[in-house]
Amino acid sequence: MKYVIVGTAGHIDHGKTQLVKALTGIDADRLKEEKERGITIDIGFAFLTLDQVRFGFVDVPGHERFVKNMLAGVHGIDIVMLVVAADESIMPQTREHFDICRLLKVKNGLVAITKIDMVDEELIELVEEEVRDFVRGSFLEGAPVVRVSSRTGAGLDVLKAALMTVASQVQEKQTDTLPRLPIDRVFSKRGFGTIVTGTLVSGSLSEGQSVEILPGRLRASIRGLQVHNESVPQAYAGERAAVNLQGLGVDQLERGDVIVPGERLHPTSMLDARLDLLASAPRPLRNRTRVRFHLGTTEVLARVVLLDCEELAPDDSALVQLRLERPTFTLPDDRFIIRHYSPQFTIGGGRVLDALPSKHAPYRADSARSQTVIDQLTRLESGEITERILVWAEVAGRHGITASELAAGSGLSDQQLEPALADLLKREQLVEVSAQPRYFVSASTYAVLKSEMQQLLKQFHQANPLVEGMSREELRMRLSPGTRGDFSTALIARLTQEPQFKAERDWVRLAAHQITFSPEESRQREQLLTVIKEAGYQALTLEEAAQRVQLGLPLARKFIQPFLNQGEVVRLGDLLFYVPLLRDLMEKVRAQKRVSEKLDVASFKQITGVTRKYAIPLLEYLDRQGVTRRVGNDRIIL
Repeated sequence: MKYVIVGTAGHIDHGKTQLVKALTGIDADRLKEEKERGITIDIGFAFLTLDQVRFGFVDVPGHERFVKNMLAGVHGIDIVMLVVAADESIMPQTREHFDICRLLKVKNGLVAITKIDMVDEELIELVEEEVRDFVRGSFLEGAPVVRVSSRTGAGLDVLKAALMTVASQVQEKQTDTLPRLPIDRVFSKRGFGTIVTGTLVSGSLSEGQSVEILPGRLRASIRGLQVHNESVPQAYAGERAAVNLQGLGVDQLERGDVIVPGERLHPTSMLDARLDLLASAPRPLRNRTRVRFHLGTTEVLARVVLLDCEELAPDDSALVQLRLERPTFTLPDDRFIIRHYSPQFTIGGGRVLDALPSKHAPYRADSARSQTVIDQLTRLESGEITERILVWAEVAGRHGITASELAAGSGLSDQQLEPALADLLKREQLVEVSAQPRYFVSASTYAVLKSEMQQLLKQFHQANPLVEGMSREELRMRLSPGTRGDFSTALIARLTQEPQFKAERDWVRLAAHQITFSPEESRQREQLLTVIKEAGYQALTLEEAAQRVQLGLPLARKFIQPFLNQGEVVRLGDLLFYVPLLRDLMEKVRAQKRVSEKLDVASFKQITGVTRKYAIPLLEYLDRQGVTRRVGNDRIIL
């Protein structure tokens, strides 16, 4: 069964609701006020099955006061059925609804000329000619134009056949994408609890699935699903679905909220976009103009920041940043509409390019930053997944970007994201910094960081020729200050895999760096090491060792550092111990286990012949090495 969503469009009282009822037998007017006043106020729903196609009809209000409700219904439709009454022809809301459909890039549709029983054939011919002129150059040029009467039934079979023809042109929806269901109705039902309805625009939802409702980050589970009044275990993209949510009350949800997978996507208060201003807009759009922003089933007030021009003329387009007055949820490629703040009428619409951008300054012709933003958004506009990932990685720069952040910003499923990442890594345009968490930087950023690290180490070696290398912590702080700690640590680890660098224990050096000493310096170093060896367990401080070989303390510090870095000498507190001697000590202590597993300070002093001054740091060292474990005042030999 193929599922197709049909949305009505047209002026008030042109017969949209009656036509849907004539086709389906279902009255889409569900509100008491709608029935009393004889006009559609809010969106209504009906369905019809023809052969192997299930049509879901979204009937929208035609009155200008209820265009915001029309916008909530028209999102996600596959086919628009533009309804024009034969006794009135093209009217203001016909034009506005049609503009909205064009701005939302609806691709398929047809025209129904209604009320043909109320006028003569000559007027019908004239209206049809006006309609064909009206849609010329649009997606409806060449589309079926069907004459019908909801009262007599004339033309309904022709209209059904036309719907089948247009439905054959509708592409099947992808179900391997992330599920998104913008909510258009919220109500409760006794015995079931909270129920929401909407058109599933992507992916699939299943009974028992845990979901999140954005922008409020509310958690719920799906208790049950219905598609066209039938209970189903799973709902798929393109279907009208009713979702029974467990864990949330009706008062926690509203039209405009979106059901998404849990803990993967993020709400936003700002987005970058391409905005098209209608030719009918009364004046140019200026910076920071306040507008009504409609996306999916939500309406939010927003300010428009122009990014590539100082004002946007009617019938022109621009790159913009929309700053929303309250959070919503969107993803790249979503279509939106903007309306004049007051009085309310449609002035334009566009396409989201970046749903989680940084804040941009308004356009300035002499600003390099403005040009950078324009270049980045132009690349995002290409629509290529790999190009978008690369742009987001470049924008993140030396802060890096995680796989989960890329997923949140793009809305891609793992099945879509992973091949794109693999392609960029293979082409060496992206560098994977770490596997857990998965951090990435662009290849250009990585090259800059590698060059900067080389320069930092070069300067360090010039200033400290007798020091083996820079500590990892110092290098991390100097190379990537202000970045996330786990990323900067992973970055150093990744960079040290490059052949230009050498890392050992807690320090990093240039691979070409070698500590060189004059013959006299080498003799003095050996003397320093000898006195440390000869001191044995009764270790010396650096000051004491320097005095014994008649070295100044600054020079002694330079001489001792390579021994410490290479692991020949270890510093325990202020005392310097020769490491091979400590290895012998560990073997002696392990041998003592044959006599007793218990080791107290007195026994240890007998083994080493040292006083408490030396015994305590040595015992603590053995604890750290896993040879002993302190229990109370004693040790257990492990």
